[in-house]
Amino acid sequence: MLVGRKGASTVTRAVRATNDIKDRARDTYRINPDEHRRIEREVDEAGDEILGYYHSHPDHPARASIRDTEQAWPRAFYMIVSCIHGQVAETNVFMSDDWQQPMTQQTVEVV
Repeated sequence: MLVGRKGASTVTRAVRATNDIKDRARDTYRINPDEHRRIEREVDEAGDEILGYYHSHPDHPARASIRDTEQAWPRAFYMIVSCIHGQVAETNVFMSDDWQQPMTQQTVEVV
């Protein structure tokens, strides 16, 4: 999960979550709801909020898939990392303004 201060749009840290789907981990993911709520509480107690999520696309481009788009929360960042033969090849960030809009690539600055 991508975490930052409440009300800001700057990601200050990443929190790793477990992929709850074991049999298809190379092409789909789901964060266990109990783990998600636990992380959400910890982040909130620290004065932060979840700004988005990150995941990899092994041996595929760093583009938002149909599944990514269908499951995306509005106004959350989705960082997708393409890993080709185990090496990072490309990273892109996407966002949708609401449930009805497709995800669009975002310009981000890494500091």
